[in-house]
Amino acid sequence: MAALEIARVNLLRVIRDRTNLFFVFLLPLIIIVALGAAFGGAGTSRIGVARTGAGPLGDELVDALVAGEVDVEVRERGSIEELRSGVERGELQLGLLVPPGYDDALRSGQKAEIVLLARPESLFAALRRGVEAAVSQQSAQVRAARVASEHAGIEFDAALAEARARQEGLAGIDIVTTTLGEATFPLVSNVFALGAQSQTILFMFLTSMTAATQLILTRQLGVSRRMLATPTPLRSILAGELGGRFAIAMMQGVFIVLVSSLLFGVGWGDLAGASAVIIVFALVGTGAAMTVGVFAGNADQASALGVVLGMILAALGGAMVPLELFDEPMSTIAQLTPHAWAISALRDLVSDGAGVLEILEQLGVLVAYAAVLVVIGTWGLRRSLTRA
Repeated sequence: MAALEIARVNLLRVIRDRTNLFFVFLLPLIIIVALGAAFGGAGTSRIGVARTGAGPLGDELVDALVAGEVDVEVRERGSIEELRSGVERGELQLGLLVPPGYDDALRSGQKAEIVLLARPESLFAALRRGVEAAVSQQSAQVRAARVASEHAGIEFDAALAEARARQEGLAGIDIVTTTLGEATFPLVSNVFALGAQSQTILFMFLTSMTAATQLILTRQLGVSRRMLATPTPLRSILAGELGGRFAIAMMQGVFIVLVSSLLFGVGWGDLAGASAVIIVFALVGTGAAMTVGVFAGNADQASALGVVLGMILAALGGAMVPLELFDEPMSTIAQLTPHAWAISALRDLVSDGAGVLEILEQLGVLVAYAAVLVVIGTWGLRRSLTRA
């Protein structure tokens, strides 16, 4: 019970610190969004559509776009000004204006123009091809229906329905796509997944390291020695300090995992595997915080050392820039950090559908890191409390 109380007090110190409201809870989410925009990979593209007064054929054009090969999410807008504003702010990746009278123009054989709005970004080409494919499909149907209506005296709507039916029955061209080599980034269904994985590891370690200052203050203020003077056993004090560091790391990790799942729809793969990675890496952060907190001379030194060490290891281990962008020798150097092993395990769980058995190698390396650091930190704290 004494150990649990010591751990609880350590955790409350972090939660009650107002500066942590930003650095522990808000900043990770901001970075996840930024990394999702920069390195997130494939996801559903947002297309704004303004089609007031376009008529049934305008609606069918949008339906064909949604049913095409490009994965799009249609967001309705009322005017070209709203489309332009959405594209400028990045809310929409493409704007499509189907003008009023679109249906009447096509039925009467006149030209009907649609307008595309986009920023000069890489996604525009793929989205434009999707729109062009939908336009080409509808144009062929309308031309066939118009010819049948003018030369065979068939009502336009009936001819259009027949053209659609015949087009669906025509033999198409089978396209087989083969991917050679490996993709730069693992395939994930959510643009925020890669950022959530890396930031979970970064902030778990960084928050643990910054919490090492509490251990310094506990020793400097004589709190640990006063506890030792009570009937509280030394092992309970050591277990409580370890438990406090572990609770802080777990709080950070569980928070990012839950919030990224709820707000951004990020999946974490096999639950047992993801839990094992989070727990073992929390132990790594616990051992690192104990080691720094024991051997640093004062709280300022521990804080500075913790932040610098945390940021360096995060940069080397792929928590700031994806590991997939590393070349030699940096990709080899990254393997010397626990961050790279933890991120690799999370990647396998999400991208490859791995389970606990498939990430045993990564877990084994993390357990070794945790064991060494916890032993060193515990030995150092025990030594500082018992020496005269």
